[in-house]
Amino acid sequence: MDVALRFGLPVLLIILGAALFLWGRHQRNEARAQVASKGGFGGPPGTLDIGTEIGFGVEGEGPNPAAARPKILGGLVLMAVGALLLVIMSVWQLLS
Repeated sequence: MDVALRFGLPVLLIILGAALFLWGRHQRNEARAQVASKGGFGGPPGTLDIGTEIGFGVEGEGPNPAAARPKILGGLVLMAVGALLLVIMSVWQLLS
């Protein structure tokens, strides 16, 4: 039980951090893909909004790619804390 607690908790933190990081990256990539695709006619040349319904999806600023930043940062912090705990627990196991 002691070994499972000693090494299971850091590994669990690393896995949860990686999942949170990947979720944030996925949301950021989806938001970046939708930034240039607004609906309506009369957009500047080269944009993807020519030929869609008038006024469809043009309200607001669109998705914000920076909205997933806290999830990405939180995932990185959890992975770093888990890795640091794993190293500390390994050294503690070797010295005791």
